Amino acid sequence: MTPPRLLVIGDIAWDVLMRPSGDLVWGADVYGHVDLLAGGSAANVAVWAKRLGASATLVGQVGEDRLGELMLAHLQSEGVADFVRVVAGGQTMRIGVVVRPDAEHAFITDHSQPLRLTANDVPPMLLDGVDAVFLNGYAVFMAGSASFASALLAEARHRGILVAFDPSSFSLIRAYGPTKLLDEIGRLDILLANGDEARALLPGESLSGLLARAAVAVVKQGGQGATALHAEGTVSAAAEPITVTDTTGAGDAFDAAFLVEYLAHRDLARALGAANRLGGQVASRLGAQTR
Repeated sequence: MTPPRLLVIGDIAWDVLMRPSGDLVWGADVYGHVDLLAGGSAANVAVWAKRLGASATLVGQVGEDRLGELMLAHLQSEGVADFVRVVAGGQTMRIGVVVRPDAEHAFITDHSQPLRLTANDVPPMLLDGVDAVFLNGYAVFMAGSASFASALLAEARHRGILVAFDPSSFSLIRAYGPTKLLDEIGRLDILLANGDEARALLPGESLSGLLARAAVAVVKQGGQGATALHAEGTVSAAAEPITVTDTTGAGDAFDAAFLVEYLAHRDLARALGAANRLGGQVASRLGAQTR
């Protein structure tokens, strides 16, 4: 069987994980742990898809700085860096991740010098030989519009290539405007969102309304598993019990496993099961790309 071929478009970043031993003390100190780890939601998806045996091409940007050099070397070692562009004078994205003792986290995205994708970064030729295109909300929020991807997504639909989208962040969905976001992205084959993101996309409405926007709407629920809504009904899969260490990137790993398994077998239950397993594995470890 030919391995699935994914085109992944979006953000690349270094995660600065901060794990205080207790409550933060404003104006003073607290002991804990600080780690610098490879991340970025789209990069996580591409790296895990490649590790799962898929052909994965990552389209994104790093800055012309030391962190960019280190990230590019890392992504090259993972085999996904062919279309990662170094932006002259740019600054590689850094994301502060504060992880509570219960493993819940909050993100602080450095938006002082955002790296914005343009239509020149996603020419339609990237679709040659591709089975699916994955785009995330962070790329749209950073660019200020999904217009940079409009031509590529239209061509993907014309060719019958599966289009998948993860909206990334419920707070940024609300700030951007859920209707605006969904209108700009257009009709999807697969929507991958956690519960908070799904509700942010349809404030006050039933989640079944997502099917007006996507053929399959997957709702990730962490330790409660995941559900896929589609025209014929719903398919659910339970999550395996784990000891949660850090949930950073677990949803991205879920996306990668779901897409790889679904493209290979077109079986929603099987894809949800594979996605829950990998998402759980990542949540049980420190960092989004830790093996």
